[in-house]
Amino acid sequence: MIHRFHCVFGCLFVLASTVFLAAQTFKVIQPPGSETSYSAGVLANGTLYVSGQGSSARNFPAQMRDAMRKVQAVLRGAGMDFDNVVWMNIYVTDAHNLAPMDDVYWQMIGSSPPARTVLTVAALPDGEMVEINCIAVEGERKAIWPAGWPRGPRIDPPAIQAGEMLYLSAQGGKADADFSTETRQALENVSTILNAAQMSMKNVLWVNPYMSVSGQYDVMGKVYKTYFEFGNTPGRGTIQVAGLPKGQHIVFSCIAGADLSKRKAVRPRNMPPSPTASPGIIYGDTLYLSAKDGFIPGQGIVTPLFDLQLRQSMRNLLDGLEEVDMDFSNVVFSTVYLRQMKDDGQMNELYNKFLKPPYPARTTLQQNFETGDEAAEQISFIAVRRQPAKTDEASR
Repeated sequence: MIHRFHCVFGCLFVLASTVFLAAQTFKVIQPPGSETSYSAGVLANGTLYVSGQGSSARNFPAQMRDAMRKVQAVLRGAGMDFDNVVWMNIYVTDAHNLAPMDDVYWQMIGSSPPARTVLTVAALPDGEMVEINCIAVEGERKAIWPAGWPRGPRIDPPAIQAGEMLYLSAQGGKADADFSTETRQALENVSTILNAAQMSMKNVLWVNPYMSVSGQYDVMGKVYKTYFEFGNTPGRGTIQVAGLPKGQHIVFSCIAGADLSKRKAVRPRNMPPSPTASPGIIYGDTLYLSAKDGFIPGQGIVTPLFDLQLRQSMRNLLDGLEEVDMDFSNVVFSTVYLRQMKDDGQMNELYNKFLKPPYPARTTLQQNFETGDEAAEQISFIAVRRQPAKTDEASR
C-alpha cells in the first residue's frame, strides 16, 4: 500500500569536491514516514515537480480538498504556493465527480490558476477517487489568452508562460465533429495559443494526446504528423483514458520552449526517425522523454510478462537518457500508466531497482478499462542535467 503525505520537510542533497560542486542540486520535498519510493516534490533549476497527491477521505469532495491541501503543502515546502503552479493534471475515477471536483478546485486555487488538464481514468492507487500532480516555477508567470477567447470565472487560462517556457491547458475540438476533424480543431487551438505567445508548433517540446476512444490512433497520427517536421517532432505520450470532459474524444496537453536554439530531438540509434514522435526532446538542461512501453526496437512487444515488459521499458528510457549523457539519477518527474492497477505493487518493486534516492516525483494510474491490451505499462520521464560549476576557490 502507498502511504500518503501528511507533512512536508525539505531535504537537500549536495555533492561537492574541492574543485567542483553541482551548480543546481535537487532539493527533495519529502515528509518523514511517507512512501519512500518517490519524492513528494523535486525542485531543480527553479522548477518544482510535484508527485500525484491523493487522499483516503471517505467522500469525493473531502478527497479533493485533501489532495489540494497536500499539493499546497509540497508547494509551501519549496517556498511556493498555488500562484506558482504553471501546469496541473487532475485525475478522477468517476466522471460524475467532475462537477464537485471543479467546485472544490475553484474554491481553493486562488485568483491566478494554472494551465490544467482533467482526465477520467480507470483507477488510482489505494482506491483513491482523485489525484493531482503539477509543475510550479519560481519567479514571474503570466496567462496567455488569444484574442477573442472567452475569459471569466471558472475558465482555465489557455496557457501559462514562465520565462521561456509555455505550459498549455488541454486543448480539444468540437465533440460532435468526426474524429479527424476534432483532432485538427484541437491542434489548431494549440497553434493559436502558441502564436499568441510568439511561438509556433516548432517550439513544442512535449505533447500528451489523450483519447477517450480506441481504434483511432492511426487517424490521429495522420492529422498530427502534418503539424510537425519529420524526425523533429516533440516527445509524446499518447494515452487512451476512460473519459474526457464535455464528451470530447481527444485533447492535447503541451509544453513548449521559446528558444529554438536550445531545442534538439533526441533519437537513440536503435529508434528510426518518426513522423509522429521523437523518442525525446532536450531543451537546455531539461529532457522530455516520450512514454515508452516494453517494446524491443524492430520487434515490438515479445512477451506478455509484466516484469519483463517493465524492464524493457526502463531499458528504452535509459537509451534516451544516455543519448544526452544522463541516467536515471537525472529523472525528476515520472508518470506510470498501468494496464491494471493490481500490478502497482510489482511495478513499485521493480521500478526501484532502477531509480535510487533521491527519487523523482511520480504519478501512477490505470488509464482505461481495456485490460487486454498488449502493453502492460507505459512510462514517461522528465529529466534535468546537473552541470558542474567551479567553486570560488577554484575560480581564483
